[in-house]
Amino acid sequence: MTTIHRLRGLAAALLLTLAAPAAADDNRGTAKEAQDMVARAIAYYDEMGAEAAFAKFNTDPAPEFLDRDLYIFVGGGDQGLVAHAVDQSLLGVKYSSVVDADGKRFGEEMREAATLDGVWIDYKFRNPATGEIEPKCTWAVLRDGYIFGVGIYKP
Repeated sequence: MTTIHRLRGLAAALLLTLAAPAAADDNRGTAKEAQDMVARAIAYYDEMGAEAAFAKFNTDPAPEFLDRDLYIFVGGGDQGLVAHAVDQSLLGVKYSSVVDADGKRFGEEMREAATLDGVWIDYKFRNPATGEIEPKCTWAVLRDGYIFGVGIYKP
């Protein structure tokens, strides 16, 4: 291999490196990972029961139910939020009272739209990994009157 070929190869590698997404994006959860986490949370709930599952989600969620910027939360009817892997100060908050930074009533939308098959809901929320309000899309699944959700933060 000639020197010119090596230099071209190095230049191509450098361009690929510069064009690659920032390392911070590598720390963001994906839509598939969010859906998988909701499925794991529901399976855990089915196996262990509501009390044990919500205790796990609230007090010892990592790594199954808290991974990077992905985390489980669960709300149910008049009880409001019953589990939140990142911020237990939100426990008891009713979906009807939750609005995002733009005033969107995403909690009410989530309560009305969640299905057994799941649905994506868009809103803005504080990303625990960055501390910033960011666009978020949550996979919400209805199970036994509870909404199990995990959201992804959009870059």
